[in-house]
Amino acid sequence: MRREGVEMDAHTFCFVFRACGLSSAGESQAVHGNFLRAFGEGDDPLVGNSLIHMYSELGLIELSKKAFEGINHKDVISWTTIVGGYVKSGRLNEAQNLFDEMPVRNVVSWTSLMTGYSQAGRPAEAVRTFKAMLSANVMPDSVAIVSALSACSQLKDLELGRWIHAVVDDHNIRLTRNLSVAMIDMYSKCGDLPSARRVFDSTGWLNLSACNAMIDGYCKLGHVELARAIFDEMGDRDLISFNSMIGGYVQNSDVRDALAVFSELRAMGLKPDNVTMVTLLAACASLGALQQGRALHAHVLVCSIRVDLHLGTSLLDMYAKCGRIEDARLVFEKMPEKDVLAWTAIISGLSVHGQGRAALEYFSDMQKQGIRPNGVAYIGVLTACSHSGLVEDGRWHFEEMRSLFRIEPEIEHYGCMIDLLSRGGYLREAEELIQAMPMEPNAVIWSSFLAACRFHGDVRLAEKAAGRLLLLEPHEDAAYVQLCNVYASSGMSASSSEIRRVMEERGIKKTAGCSSVVVNGEIHEFIAGDRSHPEISDIREMMSEMARRLREAGYLPDTWRVTIDVDEEEKEESLLVHSERIAIAFGLMKSGAAHLPIQILKNLRTCEDCHHAIKLISKIWNRTIIVRDRSRFHHFTDGQCSCGDFW
Repeated sequence: MRREGVEMDAHTFCFVFRACGLSSAGESQAVHGNFLRAFGEGDDPLVGNSLIHMYSELGLIELSKKAFEGINHKDVISWTTIVGGYVKSGRLNEAQNLFDEMPVRNVVSWTSLMTGYSQAGRPAEAVRTFKAMLSANVMPDSVAIVSALSACSQLKDLELGRWIHAVVDDHNIRLTRNLSVAMIDMYSKCGDLPSARRVFDSTGWLNLSACNAMIDGYCKLGHVELARAIFDEMGDRDLISFNSMIGGYVQNSDVRDALAVFSELRAMGLKPDNVTMVTLLAACASLGALQQGRALHAHVLVCSIRVDLHLGTSLLDMYAKCGRIEDARLVFEKMPEKDVLAWTAIISGLSVHGQGRAALEYFSDMQKQGIRPNGVAYIGVLTACSHSGLVEDGRWHFEEMRSLFRIEPEIEHYGCMIDLLSRGGYLREAEELIQAMPMEPNAVIWSSFLAACRFHGDVRLAEKAAGRLLLLEPHEDAAYVQLCNVYASSGMSASSSEIRRVMEERGIKKTAGCSSVVVNGEIHEFIAGDRSHPEISDIREMMSEMARRLREAGYLPDTWRVTIDVDEEEKEESLLVHSERIAIAFGLMKSGAAHLPIQILKNLRTCEDCHHAIKLISKIWNRTIIVRDRSRFHHFTDGQCSCGDFW
């Protein structure tokens, strides 16, 4: 137009300014310069409003404010646009101040401020703004209602959500697609799935976003089958549909179906994003499913999915929890940037693998990189000290977090220190720390203290700890079982029998040991004395072979640890059928490649007898066996364990 020599007026620039809001700052300011050369500052509200909009869209809020101040006769659009600009820039307090000065406010300005509060995680202020809008007799539209419902979802305030729904009905506000989705989302997040379903059934089946909201609501509250029914009925699905369904299965610990949905996603030609991969990696980490975790890592590489901080941390966490701490270290070292969460993940991973010294070196490196540790990082550090018996280091770091970084210990920090001191034999110091805690010790603290008392044979302190634990968990088996073991190992058979009698009288049963092993991508679970597996005959034969070769290697079962009142032969048999031994027998049967480790996941702490037996099994069969029990990893190789027999 300029090259043709066509004369322009000021209003021509209004449209150009609006286009420039989608362009670059340099180009926009150049166009503004052209306007100033042609027309000067001027005082046209239309031009001024376009300039406010342009600079607001570009995030240049100071230039936007200058344009606003240059308008002598500001109209409602001027005020609304500048308030929206401050909202977009996240300067909500200044936006509120300007809003309060507005001579006239319309539904757009009210909604702009309300949306800003909602998106900034200030839902209470968003709701306050909505109520003030109604009090000012400004009729909300569907956009305003969506913003109010979003705030309500964050607050999880069902009564408020129902009131907002009533406002929609009372004022006959049209139920747009976005409003339907917001209402479904609100009811789902507030736990009222029947109401969410009623809204969905009245409006949602042809709305992809509504379907996704309903699936997400069902999944988050554990109704995965209902979510799957909608998922299967959908004509179109997008990545959000698949991610919600995968997340639902993972939340229900159903990794097999989660991976099946992932395969379906890929078959449709959709590209998974970081959310997909992080969700699946977390599932693999929780189950110790290394093979599936590795396949997911390969997919990340093949599909060139950007490994951001969140995904990188999830990858290293998966490898650490699947027993491959060296792979976790490789992932960590390749991460281009690392935040405190990534450092904490590698420190915690090293700690549960018994590499306490390495964990402390990483902690030192983290601080050298200028990253300030937080309370979670110190939990990893103190856990590292506890698992490796580094008592002096633990004392030093416990004091350092308070004196240097002003981090007040929480109950988890006290728990780590008490576990470290008591397992290290400093029972009196641990007891004094329990008494000095500013909060009441929980069941975890008393349980770890009781276990240490049993290990060190201190009957008096064990009885005291068991008494406190029973007050907190009167119907759990932990205190009874531990105290029974204390009495049995101290030769107090009458007291041990009395504990068993009380357990029977109160209907308290010992938690069954459960171990799992992954073979050819399938998870096989076994409980102590299990006879339900379809290949149990072959497994029992393998276990007999294990028992024979263990005896030949000089193994003698610690039958004194068996507290049930049976003869010596039955005690020996009860040790031989512990769940981890069944899982190891199955692993030896099925895992052909001798260079691959056998990985076991157990729900309880590995007992001393099994620990001794597995060391010998690793030597006899020349296999690496990795056992992840309730508290840590044990890497058994050539008759030795990575824990150094300290666990």
